[in-house]
Amino acid sequence: MRALLHIPDRAVALVCRFGVIAAMLGLFFLLLLGVVGRSVPAVAVSGYDEIVELLVVWLTMLGAVALWREGALYRVASLEAALPATARRLLGLAQQVIMLAVALILVWWGTVFLVDSAETAPFLGVDRAWWYAALPVAGVPMTLYSIAGIWRVLRGERQALGAGDSLLA
Repeated sequence: MRALLHIPDRAVALVCRFGVIAAMLGLFFLLLLGVVGRSVPAVAVSGYDEIVELLVVWLTMLGAVALWREGALYRVASLEAALPATARRLLGLAQQVIMLAVALILVWWGTVFLVDSAETAPFLGVDRAWWYAALPVAGVPMTLYSIAGIWRVLRGERQALGAGDSLLA
């Protein structure tokens, strides 16, 4: 079963990694254009704010999925280390259940915003659904990784993962 999940898990990892890198590079490029635009009046970036908003939303959500995948987003390792094994397991279960609730809220309300959005970006003229889509698109893998995290806790598997490890591994 784990071998079957390895391929989509790696795909999520790659999409998140390269999506975050692309968004960061896009933000850096826009910042550079903004600096050049102040020095050279002939260079102007139209719709700057709208593009920045779009990149920041996707950067945030893809980065959150990457950390969620590793089980590292909501974790206080020093607290976990100070607790006895039973309390650590209960804390891990509570943490995963809360994370699942947050992921489901992102999927539900993100979908509501996406479906109900009739707004267009004023300058770019693009449907704001591209902004809102980040919520359910990120919420779905977060939900799956939270379910996998709950399964790991119930089976008594270790909670601390290294960078790049996955809850599905």
